[in-house]
Amino acid sequence: MTPFHAAGVAFLLVGLVLALYQGLQEFALVPEVSWITWTHIHFVTVGAFTQLLFGMLPQLTAQKLERPAPSSRATRASFLGLNGALLLAWYGRAYGEPLWFDVGLATIWLLTLWLFALVAGMVLRSSGGRARDPTIGFYVLSPFVYLIGLGFAFGLFSHSWDVPGGWWGLREAHVHANAWGFLGLAAIGTLYDLFPRLVDAELYSERLKRYSFPLFALGIFPLVVGPVLDMGRTVTAVGLVLYAAGYVLYVYTLVQTYRAGTPNGTALSVLVAQGWILGPAGFAPFILFGVPLGIPEQWIETGALHFFFMGWALPIALAGSLLVARSLEWPGNGDDTDAGGSVAGLVPVENVPSVVGPWIVLVWNLAVLGVGIGFFYQDQSWSMLLHGSGYTVLIAIWGYYLVRIFGERSSVRTLASAA
Repeated sequence: MTPFHAAGVAFLLVGLVLALYQGLQEFALVPEVSWITWTHIHFVTVGAFTQLLFGMLPQLTAQKLERPAPSSRATRASFLGLNGALLLAWYGRAYGEPLWFDVGLATIWLLTLWLFALVAGMVLRSSGGRARDPTIGFYVLSPFVYLIGLGFAFGLFSHSWDVPGGWWGLREAHVHANAWGFLGLAAIGTLYDLFPRLVDAELYSERLKRYSFPLFALGIFPLVVGPVLDMGRTVTAVGLVLYAAGYVLYVYTLVQTYRAGTPNGTALSVLVAQGWILGPAGFAPFILFGVPLGIPEQWIETGALHFFFMGWALPIALAGSLLVARSLEWPGNGDDTDAGGSVAGLVPVENVPSVVGPWIVLVWNLAVLGVGIGFFYQDQSWSMLLHGSGYTVLIAIWGYYLVRIFGERSSVRTLASAA
């Protein structure tokens, strides 16, 4: 278990506290803080999810290509740099200090460049055709797209960039690059390899996996470039179709794999979450082609982002944190350093950890839907009830999940000490 994994769980805990405060703020029960929403989202994404990816991508790539993993010294240095930079960027954004924001963001950008170079270097030094695996393509493409998304953040939050799509186009491109690009592509590549082990089955189709990667790769760049150029009906729309086509193949592969395997709560939670990544895409055609829905576009965007982060990103981050919490007992990991590991050891051969069952998964996703509808109809009197009750359920399950993660880690440490 690397320091990144521990920090990822810590950021999920902080994100829970911020989400609770944001929920109370919606009902005017606590003083309003302007930076809560931005901080809540970025502590779950840049905080938790990026920590997990910085900790896992080098190890997973090294295992896949049979290359040495980064040293513990390199892991610690990048860990300290990333978290120090994140705090600087947060301080600059929250308190209106653009210089501190720029320094923090530039440091995160440079560390992401290091991650990209590290993964790409492993690919160039690999042999035996292992680098042709689509999973490796996802691992290389993910941090590369993140570099673009982080670059757009300069124009959004500390400098004024004059682009055809304006500020909103730049914001949309930033979200597409970071969410669908960095987070989405890395998670998709990992789940192609990891999900079959969660259900003790073989991946349904390696062929569909190979077909999906070029669709994702060709789709993500128009999704990022289109909003900046204000070419939604042409460039962005093409990217959306390509990305969605790849995603359909991906989800179909996971569903068939799940059906062929042994179900468990962790796998079910991850599988159901896959539907929410296309939540924003469901509204995109209406916005791109000017079809009226009777809902302000900003409300649609807020709800769509909620579907992505609470519906898709958070369940995957929680499931990943649960798995790495057991890393002390990874099979065949006795010779690894604390910075090492492998995808094979990340999922136990038997007794896959699970803290949620079908009913909790159902309640979670109904709550995600309810909160999203509350965002869409903010002008209705009943929206606060729907929003508030849904948010309460999400925070309760989120907290329960974290308690179980800490309990899992504690039990593993106890067993290790006894041995």
